[in-house]
Amino acid sequence: MPSKPIFTEIDGHRLKLTNLDKILYPTAGIVKAELINYYLENSDKFLPHLKGRPLTLIRWPDGVEGKKFYSKNKPKWTPDWVNSQQLEGEDNSYVISNNKATLAWLANLAALELHPMGSTIQHINHPDHIIFDLDPLSDSEFPKIKELAFLLKEYLIAHDYNPFLKTSGSKGLHIYIPILPNWNFKEVVESLKKFCLSFIKQKAPFCTLAVHKGKRKGKILLDIYRNYKGNTCVSPYSLRGKAGAPISTPIFWDQLEELESSRQYHLRNIDQQFAKGNPWEEYASSPRPLHDYADRSKIHSVNKSEEKLDSYKAKRNFSKTSEPTAEVLYVNQQRFVIQLHDASNLHYDLRLESEGVLLSWAIPKALPTKLDKARLAIRTEDHPVKYLSFEGKIPTDEYGGGEMWIVETGTFEWIEKKENKLKFKLLGKKFQASYNLFKTKNNQWLSKAIELPNLNTYNKIPKPMLANPRKTVPTAAHYHYEIKWDGIRVFIIVNENNIQIISRSGRDISKHFPKLTAARKEFEIEEGIFDGEIVVLDEGGRPLFSEVISRMHTMGERSIEKASVSKKATCYIFDCLIVDGHDLMQKPQQRRHAMLHGIIPKMKYFRVSQAFEDGKALFDGIKAASMEGIMAKDKRAPYFPGQRSDGWLKIKVRSELVATVIGYTQGEGDRSGMIGALHLAQFEDDKITYLGKVGTGFDHSTLKAIKKRLNTLKVTKKIIKEDIEEAHRTTWLEAKFKCNVEFASYSSTGTLREPVWKGWVSAQ
Repeated sequence: MPSKPIFTEIDGHRLKLTNLDKILYPTAGIVKAELINYYLENSDKFLPHLKGRPLTLIRWPDGVEGKKFYSKNKPKWTPDWVNSQQLEGEDNSYVISNNKATLAWLANLAALELHPMGSTIQHINHPDHIIFDLDPLSDSEFPKIKELAFLLKEYLIAHDYNPFLKTSGSKGLHIYIPILPNWNFKEVVESLKKFCLSFIKQKAPFCTLAVHKGKRKGKILLDIYRNYKGNTCVSPYSLRGKAGAPISTPIFWDQLEELESSRQYHLRNIDQQFAKGNPWEEYASSPRPLHDYADRSKIHSVNKSEEKLDSYKAKRNFSKTSEPTAEVLYVNQQRFVIQLHDASNLHYDLRLESEGVLLSWAIPKALPTKLDKARLAIRTEDHPVKYLSFEGKIPTDEYGGGEMWIVETGTFEWIEKKENKLKFKLLGKKFQASYNLFKTKNNQWLSKAIELPNLNTYNKIPKPMLANPRKTVPTAAHYHYEIKWDGIRVFIIVNENNIQIISRSGRDISKHFPKLTAARKEFEIEEGIFDGEIVVLDEGGRPLFSEVISRMHTMGERSIEKASVSKKATCYIFDCLIVDGHDLMQKPQQRRHAMLHGIIPKMKYFRVSQAFEDGKALFDGIKAASMEGIMAKDKRAPYFPGQRSDGWLKIKVRSELVATVIGYTQGEGDRSGMIGALHLAQFEDDKITYLGKVGTGFDHSTLKAIKKRLNTLKVTKKIIKEDIEEAHRTTWLEAKFKCNVEFASYSSTGTLREPVWKGWVSAQ
């Protein structure tokens, strides 16, 4: 009996979802509901590669073991809100997926494979990428395909292209090269053929362009035929209609060496790949001209217009700075970039593409995030178009010296364009808003928001990202390492005039840390959400967990103020999630961490948790200092709210000792009738040191065996002076049996932190 339909609303559109328990992948047991969930949860990854593109759908209504059919024409029952387009000379009306609701609707149709065209509706006759389809005849050829991919990558880079790699989800690999949409399909294919013939001759004589197998003479097909007009290729992140639910997955180039199969990533393990970050993050900002057309009229430097960049050129020494050289490029794609610039003062740079250059403004306090606010914007010199993708460190002795990071990119639409007044709508990946820019005097302008439909706000606090435990320190180059601070995990919410502190459980604990909430001036931004840990440090810089916990339980204004002096709190910030309306969670870990140094420069009450490159040396130092452990963080990984992943790994310092059992507490619940925990102590001469209780490391049979052994001992009086909790449930025993215990560290009172039972001392 099929499940009942479910009606839901996504982005304001009403959907009817049917047969959610329909099995689409029998061998993996994957049902339609899982497909829909995957599309929705990862829409931010899908949509950049689908928006504005006519789609060919491959549908399996009865699952991958049933019949499939291709669909270029939208079904008759397609909702009115689903975008579609009929192309000139065709009867088909193609579906265009521009939003999450359409993705869910497609998933409900069991459209397992989404194949977008190589051009958008806006430039339908002009492709904006090139695709190489490296498709082996059998899995045994996959190592040769990987070798070909590396060779092709080098050759593409040598011709000033930026190649991006993904698995096909079937047998082979796809290499995408973003290009400017300034050439028609015929021109692109002609250029591509010449490129490939040169590549085969110089680098890959084992390849051929011959499509027919009989003409290949044992050579591998270098397939470029997906670049012809009307052809399509499976979208990045699309499933494939094959057993196991494989996914056509973007990967980092340094993953290729270890890649075993094009079907390595599938619906059940794709989150592991997502945890490594977005390999195609720079895709949208990397379009290049065709290498053999670069000096032709479709994209060129016009001598009479070079004066637009005279000021830019005069201020820079290009033998020192890595900034783009002064080149006017008429590509007219109306792109924009917002960069965070840690120069003499931290500020934002807004750049709008217009007539071959980027119109540029420095905005000291960010673009307004409220309709009633106006912000100063200082008109600076025009910048070259290549600045759209510039990030890096400008030398301190150069103009604008300091770090620069991209926080948002996309396209924009002019609403009004006058000499002293501009209106435009920014259409970024996360940041969408409309603004007025109007000149007041000289180079001073004012920016004012006129529409903020999709601006990131601070009303909803995300859940903290979690780490997977690991016993050893990873050594891969893509990790950096931080101290695992032993304190209270918090979100720091920075507003225009104040700071709010939210605990991991979502409780507002601001009142307990008045010195921190009063340190608003330590943040060089207007608004933001930051992830960190509040600690109380001893004289040696080691966290005292019991002291920071006592701050949490201190009540009364005078007592809290006194504790602020005697138990001074410091907050180590290790991540930034949202800054001035910009959602940074999909940015790589390394970039998010680097931004913190510009955002929190004073390092007094709030400090940036330092990143180290040598994990083993840091771990050894932490172990020697008797601290809790370290964190290993994948530099490429995004921030996953509420999720545990290998993007963050925690490696704890664990020590062992021998302790004597001096009693036990009565078990409760599923331990009823057995022991709850063991009281431990160490004896030295006449001195007894109480170590606390150990209540973990047991299974059911171990608990029974321990209780049986302890029953052979005499019951005695309490031999320690410390007051303990659960005294009424404790049975004290003669100190006869010793055990091994693993633990993290000692508390301020000398008891063991995170003790784990490891067994009786064998000599007993």
